[in-house]
Amino acid sequence: MGSQQDLGQLAELDQLVGPLGVVNGISRLPNHAGEPGFPIYIARIGDLNSISANVQESTDGASTRGQIDGAGGAIDPVKASKLCVAEALERYASCVVPEEQIIWATSDDLGDQAIDIRRFPECSPTELANPRSVHAPIDPTAPIRWVKGWSLTHRRPVYVPAVSTWLHIRARTEAERFTMPISTGCATHSSLSQAIINGLGEVIERDAIALTWLQKIPWPRLEIDVTDERLAPFLDKYNNSHVRTEFFNATTDVGVPTFYSVDLTPDNKVLGQMVMCNTSLDPVDSVAKMLRESASSRIAMQAQRQRPADVDEFTSVFHGASYMGEPDQASEFDFLLKNTRSEKLSSIPNMLSGDPEQDLEDMVARLAAIGAEAVVVEITTDEARRAGFRVVRVIVPELMPLSFVHTGRYLAHPRLYEAPKTMGYTSHPEEQINPLPQPFA
Repeated sequence: MGSQQDLGQLAELDQLVGPLGVVNGISRLPNHAGEPGFPIYIARIGDLNSISANVQESTDGASTRGQIDGAGGAIDPVKASKLCVAEALERYASCVVPEEQIIWATSDDLGDQAIDIRRFPECSPTELANPRSVHAPIDPTAPIRWVKGWSLTHRRPVYVPAVSTWLHIRARTEAERFTMPISTGCATHSSLSQAIINGLGEVIERDAIALTWLQKIPWPRLEIDVTDERLAPFLDKYNNSHVRTEFFNATTDVGVPTFYSVDLTPDNKVLGQMVMCNTSLDPVDSVAKMLRESASSRIAMQAQRQRPADVDEFTSVFHGASYMGEPDQASEFDFLLKNTRSEKLSSIPNMLSGDPEQDLEDMVARLAAIGAEAVVVEITTDEARRAGFRVVRVIVPELMPLSFVHTGRYLAHPRLYEAPKTMGYTSHPEEQINPLPQPFA
């Protein structure tokens, strides 16, 4: 959900809330003592098994209640309560698979009608040989499900794998297990162009997150040296808390401002460190969003959950983050925290043109310049359309994906090794990739 949605537009989402609506309840979450006091709300979706056959297949009929709710935070409590509904709508749409739009075919048979599946991230032979691996190698000769999208790069329709498009969609064949469903690239907005921009931003952000941790890229520190009325209230809440946040400029060769942060709370016995990341054309808004979303994530990360003892069994969004959040793991972030290089936030230009269509064109051009194709699939549901919102899934196969499955981090993807060299950093071979689980949640 983008930060550029005004309260008037968000108010249209009220029609989705009620006993028979997409969202059946909204509630405010309590902030932990000493934490930044942002109003954080959660929108409850409930169990989707009864209305979605693919969700029932994906979960083996287990309830999804509490698993795909939406969260939202803001300075204004009213806006926060609307943003959580927008996120819930986005997640709901990412779970509803329109079977009538799906075709079965091989990548080779579709040819130029489809995006070449060989360009998608793939697990390495070492990963696939792990007895706990849940992935399979890419097979362009095996039938899989496809859905029609639109290539923003080449301005034409193109088929993309269905398992790369929706969240609750279980692999029905061995070949469909080349990837695991994840929400990366899903976005909603009342403007289709802005929804696509937000989705593209998330894909670029997740690329930076994966590269940062796997290759231990020592990004320069980001000095927050601007005085901006949009940022001041967010910084005030953090300055009055026990949380110290270190920011880093993780802008990759794509060239869209991307920031990475590490929250530090050494006095917290559960969550000593937590990472955040965001990509946005507006650098100041990006920092504000990271502070806001960090407050929400801090609440989620301090809830008690079961976690496997073996890192190779980590599959949940919370497994790696809770493991790396333990205070005794603090030194594993030294590749960032001990870096003395720095850049000022004021030196990073605002790339917003004032025209979303132009902004979208510029982002697509930046991706094309590094040899990446951006494809969008509209996954808007009837409920979203009636509320005046569009929902999309953006896919850029050349970028590095974020994975919470520790045995499947897509270590065979060329970008993992080529991008650091392009940006002037050390590129570690697979055997030297960071062995620790992903700390982002």
